[in-house]
Amino acid sequence: MKIEKKRKSLKEQIYYIFEYSDQKNFFSLLDDLLITILTSISVSAFILETSPTFSDIYSEDLELIEIMITGLFTLEYFIRIWVCTINPKYRHPISGRLKYIITPLSIIDLIAILPFYLQVLFPSLGFIKFTLLLRLFRLFKISRYSESLRTIIKVIVLKKEELIATLLIVIFVLVFVSSLMFFAENEAQPEKFSSILETMWWGVVTLTTVGYGDVYPTTNVGKLLSAAVAFLGIGIFGLPAGIIASGFAEEVQKRRGKKIVHPVGKDIKISAETTFPLHSELRHHIHPDFRHHHTKQEQKQAMVDYIEESSEIMKICIETAKKKYGNYFQNEEIIKDFAMVLYQETMRKFHR
Repeated sequence: MKIEKKRKSLKEQIYYIFEYSDQKNFFSLLDDLLITILTSISVSAFILETSPTFSDIYSEDLELIEIMITGLFTLEYFIRIWVCTINPKYRHPISGRLKYIITPLSIIDLIAILPFYLQVLFPSLGFIKFTLLLRLFRLFKISRYSESLRTIIKVIVLKKEELIATLLIVIFVLVFVSSLMFFAENEAQPEKFSSILETMWWGVVTLTTVGYGDVYPTTNVGKLLSAAVAFLGIGIFGLPAGIIASGFAEEVQKRRGKKIVHPVGKDIKISAETTFPLHSELRHHIHPDFRHHHTKQEQKQAMVDYIEESSEIMKICIETAKKKYGNYFQNEEIIKDFAMVLYQETMRKFHR
């Protein structure tokens, strides 16, 4: 059964350009490239501002760059808030937008523009200079458009328990070896190893194998312990890297196994095997008032009215599409299109 995809409204088109990285869509590609370039220019300008030589000569140019980039990021931020209601999760014009504003990516977008306006509104406040560091959060905007970065973030979230366990091991080892070194070196170097807390600086430097050389043991026991801790540090700090690397490899392998090639320019086919379970599930969402409609036509029309007013139908369609194609970044476009066509087919079936 072939279903022609409904033409998207301007708001829907803008939403998909902003929210999906489609390499086959010129405007989506342009948006990704433009935001990445603007972010890179903004962070570079911030770094150059810290150089007295450069900032004295080009201060006006750097300020102009910041005003222009902040203006564009502000426009992007409010456009995203305007079009977010296309997503069924944020369908309500007020509560939906408020819900979207507190999402992690939306908060990053807000932090990216906030320092500029704080500096303009409250130039005399002492903490404003510190808030300029928040401009570095603009780097996180690139995560929207970089599949690799999103994969790494996803891996860190998935492996959070293992990473937290590794962190606890590092803290335990740091406290333990710092305590041993304190008792080994305190008498020989009381000014450098005055307490366990002070000795922990030596522990951090040795475990990370940095070796600044400002604090080091002089006793034989201290030297032996320091050598053992240095070898221990190589293994301990290799654990997080190994966990993330293995998680990244697992994620890439999953995607290779589940990747779907979207048939561009072709109609999406919806089989009866797909729609039958969906229609059966939708019957559980029939409003209780439907039983008061006596004729079949009245019941059907009441059911259609209810479905059109509810976002549950779209949620079910999206979940069905995710089950069919796998909830992976590569498949976002086909999941979106399949869900929309499935929605249209469902509505058409109930309108019969």
